[in-house]
Amino acid sequence: MATRRKKISSLPIGRFIGPPLTIVLFLVVGYLAMTGRLPFLNGASDQAATTEAGLLPGTEGGLQLTSSGDPAAKPIETLTVATFNIQVFGVKKAEDLEVMRYLALILRQFDVIAVQEIRSMERAPVDQLLELINSTGEQYKVILSERLGRTDSKEQYAYFWDSRRIQFVEGSSYLVNDSADFMHREPFVASFHALQAGVPGAKPFSFTMINVHTDPDETDQELNVLDDVFQSVRAYEFSEDDFILAGDLNVEIDKLGELGQIQSVESVNREQTNTAGSRSIDHLLIDRTATTEFRGAGVINYERDLKLPRELADRISDHRPVWAVFDSSEHAPQGVIAALPETVSR
Repeated sequence: MATRRKKISSLPIGRFIGPPLTIVLFLVVGYLAMTGRLPFLNGASDQAATTEAGLLPGTEGGLQLTSSGDPAAKPIETLTVATFNIQVFGVKKAEDLEVMRYLALILRQFDVIAVQEIRSMERAPVDQLLELINSTGEQYKVILSERLGRTDSKEQYAYFWDSRRIQFVEGSSYLVNDSADFMHREPFVASFHALQAGVPGAKPFSFTMINVHTDPDETDQELNVLDDVFQSVRAYEFSEDDFILAGDLNVEIDKLGELGQIQSVESVNREQTNTAGSRSIDHLLIDRTATTEFRGAGVINYERDLKLPRELADRISDHRPVWAVFDSSEHAPQGVIAALPETVSR
């Protein structure tokens, strides 16, 4: 009996083009992966890519994590300020490329970041970090303080900022004058403003930051000096009404001493800030009467928000970044701001 053969023309077209198309796609994906153009296949960025649509919980002013710092991904109506102790940052940490990639990912989430505990005697690790931050097309800049401290283990403060969204006020950075040596490291001050207001016709939000890292063995004395620092800086910057004291203060919110007793001034974060999740010692303090632009605050929890194992979280830093969201348009202060000292030298 004769058998009936199927006509070739009756076969689905996919059976002809499927195998070669699969080979082509495989080659294309392989090429993109090898050249680093697929972030989710590129080393440490694998886990970081899972955060692209991750919303940080905690406040109505939530922070949207992105795998890059594309300004289009950041709302024009707000800007985000952060403080981050990057724990003994120097040549050794800069050699850990996985940690450096995560530090860059974290820092590019924010418009302005006050950084503490840069221990390197060379500038190269800071420049390397800045290069990584900008490796996906960003235009961040950085300023560094002098190396500070009474011992051989000196530290520098830094401010990183996204120059496409933020303007650093030239000549505004200085170390607070501490001629009596009340503090182990003098606070580092700098002023910034948004390049564009979120509300048409409004003035862009401007603010002055005070970057601080207290000595854990001298917190009682230093916190009782920082209230004078805060008051003196805002007396000196008399044309400004928005001040953010940012840093690792080594004490909980209820242990801020005289700093915490300034009228209307408070630490805006309520989450644990050490990697172990047991303490809240990193702070962003604002005068809630003056800085009515404040929208919300929180931390980046490495294990929760970046889905990182604890071992990697500990390598990044023993501190979590603390952030706060502000309107990018200037608001008028409410009520009466506390009286200020008459003068301050810098």
